[in-house]
Amino acid sequence: MKIAMMLCLLVLTAETSWAAFDDYQRFRKGTYEFEFETQYFKTDANYTDGGGSYQKLLYGQSYEIFNFYLKSSYDLSKNSSFYGSLNLANATSNGITTTRSNSSVTGAYLGYAYRPYNESFDLVTDFNVLIPFQKVDQNTDTVINAEGVIEATGLLRAQKDFTTFSALGYIGVTYRQARSSLVPWGVGVEANYAKWAWGGKVFGYQSVTDDPDTNNKIQRTIVTDRVNASSLYFYSVNPSVVDSEAWVRFKFDNAWALTVGGGTTITGSNTAAGFHAGAAIRYTWDSEPSYYMKPGISTQEDSLSSERKVPKFKEETDDGVNQKLFQKKGITPGAPAPRPGGDITPAADNVAMKKTGPQPTPSQIEANDGGEVQLKLKRKRKKKPTT
Repeated sequence: MKIAMMLCLLVLTAETSWAAFDDYQRFRKGTYEFEFETQYFKTDANYTDGGGSYQKLLYGQSYEIFNFYLKSSYDLSKNSSFYGSLNLANATSNGITTTRSNSSVTGAYLGYAYRPYNESFDLVTDFNVLIPFQKVDQNTDTVINAEGVIEATGLLRAQKDFTTFSALGYIGVTYRQARSSLVPWGVGVEANYAKWAWGGKVFGYQSVTDDPDTNNKIQRTIVTDRVNASSLYFYSVNPSVVDSEAWVRFKFDNAWALTVGGGTTITGSNTAAGFHAGAAIRYTWDSEPSYYMKPGISTQEDSLSSERKVPKFKEETDDGVNQKLFQKKGITPGAPAPRPGGDITPAADNVAMKKTGPQPTPSQIEANDGGEVQLKLKRKRKKKPTT
């Protein structure tokens, strides 16, 4: 069964840091998650090259796109997870004279997350690769609905679960083939309740290397003006953006959850300015339910020792055998064993404590082979009467 699930993960191949509502990485050994997410983005403006301001697209042009993600993940252990996503997109550009539309399967993600530290907070490393199913042709007459290049991303995420809410922050590096490299980042918080949760985050990315066409931007602009209604959502040179998002999650039970949310870009450069909204439905299947405490919202493993997990052992003595035969001589059942050197013995309930007589010396105690203890008592000789 697990082999079949792993093969399914290879087909449904991870969430990008700007595609998911909640970036908090939870690890539950043996848990599978299947999620369908859709995101809608619409823009009628571009952020300028210098950043900090935007310009409306000429003549009322606009660009919009629906992204669909078929996600799946499997937690290999309490500290590692394998995940994947199959990405589809439908884009529409409303140009001056022509409206173009394009729907296709754009690519697939494969990723692996590992938690090397989970003491006062969680430190998670994350690596994923985007494999594109199509490339951008400069002679195309079809609206662009994906960047069309190989992307490799490494993230370092710090997160903390405070039971009623969780907080996180992440930063990383994204290498993009034939494009500028990016530094993705984000900070967010989510409040958790029994049946629902809400949260928000500010996130984005910054170009840190020059695009190969930095000195020849006109080659890219000609293409985006022709097919994307001049929008720089894709195929731009050295893009950067600061974005925002808020969401609400409804927990129907331990398996099903629905999330809805949206946000808007805050600032950027050489990229599209606009708003976005989305929804996601998630199904969680725990293949090892006995491995964790349930119910509850804690994301940590059950740390109970085996003594608490297994009922206390109690010896069966009601077997018809006289148990007094197994008691040590000199000790009555239920009474405490004598303690050498002490002169006070524990009293029974509701009985006052009292002093005992002198205790036998070690020389007066002999241990037999059977573990029994015998006391040698000196016999007091009677004095003969004098005549």
